[in-house]
Amino acid sequence: MFDVYHLASGILIGLSLAVPPGPVNAVIAAESVKKSYVNGIKVGLGALTADATFLVIALIGVAVLFDNDAVKMVVSLVGGLILAYMALGILKDFRSPLKESGKKDIKNYYLTGVAIGFTNPAAILWWITAGAVLIASTDIAGIAGFFIGVILWVTSFSMALHYAKSKARWIYPAVTLGSGLVLLFFGVMLVYNGLQLII
Repeated sequence: MFDVYHLASGILIGLSLAVPPGPVNAVIAAESVKKSYVNGIKVGLGALTADATFLVIALIGVAVLFDNDAVKMVVSLVGGLILAYMALGILKDFRSPLKESGKKDIKNYYLTGVAIGFTNPAAILWWITAGAVLIASTDIAGIAGFFIGVILWVTSFSMALHYAKSKARWIYPAVTLGSGLVLLFFGVMLVYNGLQLII
């Protein structure tokens, strides 16, 4: 039976990675407004390819390391604190407008997304700590939900900015606020799980 709980939780995990402001969203915004929402989606799918690679690496790491309770405890605590720190940063600045980058013409939108995804320090840090723990606590439905969450964000964000242009800008702070709260929830959950392993 397909696990709806893990699917929903996977979607939230995907959104917690995809929604916060960063270089990927900045380029998606710039290209969606400048030309076509399709270009923004291509950038997002390129970044998702990088995330899929990190996901495989995280799964291998989970299989090798996460049988040890001490490792689980340390990574849960560190990952939870990092997520909470990122969440507080997002919540502090959620009213700030998204800065659009990418003034130069991009020749290959997908490969640009791949390059940004592989070199984004925040995404790498997320995957080696919190991402690994969150993926370890889910199943195939959760992993499917993760991809659904990222694709939903990339598609809806690109289309909203393209069609509504500046009128849609008020939506972004609201979504960012929600993302920060979700990220904070997962951070607290990871710290709680880590403390449970100590007790």
